Amino acid sequence: MMRKIVFCFCILLSVQAGAQSYDQWAQTVGWDGVSHWKKYMYTQPAYMGPNALPVPRLGNGSLDSNSFFAATGMLHFSKGDNTQNISVYANYCLVKDIISFDAVWVPYERYNMSLATKQERHVFAQFFYDKEAAGEVHLNTNLQLLNKWRKHIHLALRLGYRFPCSSGFGAARYSDGPGYYFDLSFGKPLGKNLKWNGMAGFYSWQIQSDKHQQDDAFLFGTGLEWNKSNWRIQTNVAGYLGYLKNSGDKPIVYRFNMEKRINRTGLLLAFQQGLHDFNYSTVEFGAKYYLNWNTFSVVKPPK
Repeated sequence: MMRKIVFCFCILLSVQAGAQSYDQWAQTVGWDGVSHWKKYMYTQPAYMGPNALPVPRLGNGSLDSNSFFAATGMLHFSKGDNTQNISVYANYCLVKDIISFDAVWVPYERYNMSLATKQERHVFAQFFYDKEAAGEVHLNTNLQLLNKWRKHIHLALRLGYRFPCSSGFGAARYSDGPGYYFDLSFGKPLGKNLKWNGMAGFYSWQIQSDKHQQDDAFLFGTGLEWNKSNWRIQTNVAGYLGYLKNSGDKPIVYRFNMEKRINRTGLLLAFQQGLHDFNYSTVEFGAKYYLNWNTFSVVKPPK
């Protein structure tokens, strides 16, 4: 009988240890007894899920003249937060070598956070046991610049906007606010199949703070791209540097992307490693379906 009582008592303690009451949340965040719980959320990349404020992908100075749809699965690993999600991509070229539009959306995300991570991110008590969320939509407009210089350098301008249509803000998965960015990317041919890519720009997003309504950052990236026939391999480092000190707003990541095209299908494999203010290792895999066909190349003759 005594063993049963001790066993039940241990079970009760373990359940309480993993639970989060409103009083515990108030103690963790230092609640003033008046302010809304959103005030205590950290809307910075170091304190949110891996899809909340991602580093924009590095451009290569060229518009993608292929219209396509793509779907991938992503596995994010970190100490205290393992996340899996589905991503959907689309690209539409309105005028070849002049203007295109692309979008990305995370329709489904599943995650498992440790107690310590939830407390560090100030997860609100009401959402303490949530494990699913839906992400935001990112829409980009891409403009090709100075085609007459194309034999020497490729230049493109990207204007991006993040629509605040996600769930999971109370669980520190998404920021529940808009964001926008613009950047100039270049691609410098180093040979028939090799190209040096880079980008520089501006990134801004809304944050929850009494002192600041938004955070502004310098957006940057550089890397190499290899194209031959139906293969494309990219390796780069990219990030953005916010201006708020010690706030977790300076994520930097390393990325490796590979694509193999077979007829109208592209097989995708990618790896991402967080280097600063982004504590995730990510594997992505999936497929892309092309609505039209253009082989990968580094140098195209100007029109």
